[in-house]
Amino acid sequence: MAAGERSLLLPSGSSSAVAVTLGSFTPAPHFWEGSEDRWPRVLALKSRATALYGAGALLPAARAFSAALRLAVAAGGPPPLPPCRADPKADLHAGLALCQLRMGLPAAAAANAGKALALRPGHVKARYRRALAAAAMLDWEGAAQDLGEVLRVEPGNRAARRELGRVRAAIRERDAGMARGLGRLFA
Repeated sequence: MAAGERSLLLPSGSSSAVAVTLGSFTPAPHFWEGSEDRWPRVLALKSRATALYGAGALLPAARAFSAALRLAVAAGGPPPLPPCRADPKADLHAGLALCQLRMGLPAAAAANAGKALALRPGHVKARYRRALAAAAMLDWEGAAQDLGEVLRVEPGNRAARRELGRVRAAIRERDAGMARGLGRLFA
């Protein structure tokens, strides 16, 4: 309806109509306006999701991370996000990626880890989780590249070093199998 427009409403179960005239119209605010009162709720949902994950409740934790991300989109404001908003949002994506890895959803985990890295390129946990997801999808080169970057930033990361050894062994095994197959083909 536009300002000054009239409409007749007929309530259900009634035989008389009600006339309504729109006196003025206020446009809806942009979705990011009023985000200051939404952001504490994003952080509270993030804490709840982290606690749920710590308690071993993977599905509820994933749902809480997802809800916090949806709310962060509305509370974040127009892009580009300032670091005070981008960093927690990257942490939310990384947390959701961890839940998805544990639930056996490597493609979704890789996508969320990638989103976290787009928001904060130096996010080591997101890079490690993307490497684990790549390895689960048999993308050995992608996993090795991400693990190498994790070890460049954190040389003492034993989990990344162990995983890189496993990935390199899988690459050697795959290459040896291809060499055997090609050898039989041309023998």
